[in-house]
Amino acid sequence: MLQPHVADVVKVQAEIDSTIINIITPYQDAIEDQMNEVLTYTKNNLHKGKPESTIGNFVTDLCLNYTEAHMCVMNNGGLRTNISKGEITRGKLYELMPFENELVVLELNKNDFIGLLKYIASRGGEPFSGITITIDKDGNIIKNSWPVNFEKGELVRVLTSDYLANGGDKMWFFKGKEQHKVGFKLRDVIIDYCTKKDTIDVKLDNRIKIIKND
Repeated sequence: MLQPHVADVVKVQAEIDSTIINIITPYQDAIEDQMNEVLTYTKNNLHKGKPESTIGNFVTDLCLNYTEAHMCVMNNGGLRTNISKGEITRGKLYELMPFENELVVLELNKNDFIGLLKYIASRGGEPFSGITITIDKDGNIIKNSWPVNFEKGELVRVLTSDYLANGGDKMWFFKGKEQHKVGFKLRDVIIDYCTKKDTIDVKLDNRIKIIKND
């Protein structure tokens, strides 16, 4: 049986590769254009940090506006990049939140809510909004704002991601709780907010304080 000449095989492969590239390129260009679209502008660097961070405040505050939850809590590990002062592109927000996490609301009783506060304190701070916390240098809670009256049987509605709601990052106080889906992915909410807001001005506001005891 005659074998194809190596040069002929290479030529055919090159033609196939060229055809595939011609098919893919318009889609690739369209995606790049979409990712490079400038959605908003930030006056400040949005960076991670503890006990409080501008990017943590940014994400949890805007998410809370999409629900009637009492508070929102996320985790530093879930926010995958910093955003420098200046223009924010759609692609940068995909870098910030590359996961397909959905927003959910859970209801916590007093014991579980205190467990959440102790968790935040023990970690030296995690992104949250809706309440204030004061802790000492050893991670003990000195003071916090109570969003509901537990004595009347009220529950705290906490907004978070489905990953954390399922006990991710050792958030044990969420496990076994009924999850009420908001109907939005976390990334989509961030993009929607930035699309509607032409300028972002996020600052630290002492929502968590650490008291250094003598």
